[in-house]
Amino acid sequence: MAELDREDLTILRELQEDGRMSYADLSRRTGIPSSTLHDRVKRMISGGVIRKFAAIIDEELVGLDHTAIIGVETGARLYREVADGLCGIDEVVEVYGTTAEFDLMIKVRGSSRNDLSGILGRIRSIEGIDDIHISSILEVFKEERTLPLKP
Repeated sequence: MAELDREDLTILRELQEDGRMSYADLSRRTGIPSSTLHDRVKRMISGGVIRKFAAIIDEELVGLDHTAIIGVETGARLYREVADGLCGIDEVVEVYGTTAEFDLMIKVRGSSRNDLSGILGRIRSIEGIDDIHISSILEVFKEERTLPLKP
């Protein structure tokens, strides 16, 4: 896909705020004609810039208010297999390969301490995990699901 221009970034910023916005509303907010918006959004979808439109859900209101950040040590032997195994656990919501103290960092969401305990058991059972280091989240000061796009 070609490089994004100022209008593309403007469209993306608005869609991050309200992905359900109609093209007519988006046109009013951006000053870009609806037909142009439609073509640009279609191009960004086909180019993979926009991966999907999804609802952002309040974790506490749906009962998933227990969060842990976990450092995972794998060694080099089964690094990819461990990452794939972690990606297969629904409650593991983020998986990152890092250059930090741990080979992988993951974020887990559960409904209770007992639920997290069960999830940790499933994580520990993945072949290739040498050790895990768990940090329970007590407070969230900032958690963004949008990107800081600047024109």
